[in-house]
Amino acid sequence: MELIVIRHGESLNNVPGSTWMPDPDLSPRGIEQARALGERMAGVRIDALLASPLKRALRTANEISIRKGNMPVRILHELVEIGTDYRTICHAEARAFCPAALPYEDLPAGNYGDGYYLHIKDPWYMMSRGYRVISRIRQTFPEDAAVAIVAHVGFNQRLLAAALGIPCPPGLKFEQGNTCVNVIRYSLGEDGREQTRLVLLNDTSHLRWHG
Repeated sequence: MELIVIRHGESLNNVPGSTWMPDPDLSPRGIEQARALGERMAGVRIDALLASPLKRALRTANEISIRKGNMPVRILHELVEIGTDYRTICHAEARAFCPAALPYEDLPAGNYGDGYYLHIKDPWYMMSRGYRVISRIRQTFPEDAAVAIVAHVGFNQRLLAAALGIPCPPGLKFEQGNTCVNVIRYSLGEDGREQTRLVLLNDTSHLRWHG
């Protein structure tokens, strides 16, 4: 299996001097970044496309979906950003940002935003959600599937650590630029044991001419 873990484009909250919003859309620059990402992903094998239910992730996933012939986008609520005061948007709202968004399989039980940041409470708590997401993906899709996941800078750090099977203490950071691409590949070695490879980390080469 190949996991393609992506961060959303620049949000309105990322713009210097902006007024903070709980669930911001992409900035104009972020939309251009997402389009550049979509162009890059057009030639990449993707069997399933998953996204956080937050607007900036849905808008980014939509640019990939468009270039994949309106590939369905499966919303996974557990991909929501760490520390988000999360309000579940309905399916109709989600489709305003990503027309190919599939109806919800289920509604979230509890606060997937976790309600607090890493340095405030238990630094290991966030890892449990990362492991749950990786486990769900690996149980849901075929062993040879390529699964793209559009999420957020904070949660991507936990998700990458969980996918790699390594601990992620508060001081460990995976750099995650806007629309960066990370690739993790699982395969069987000659001894029949599973091998995990980090193929790409924080790759934003598609932004070279887009900013």
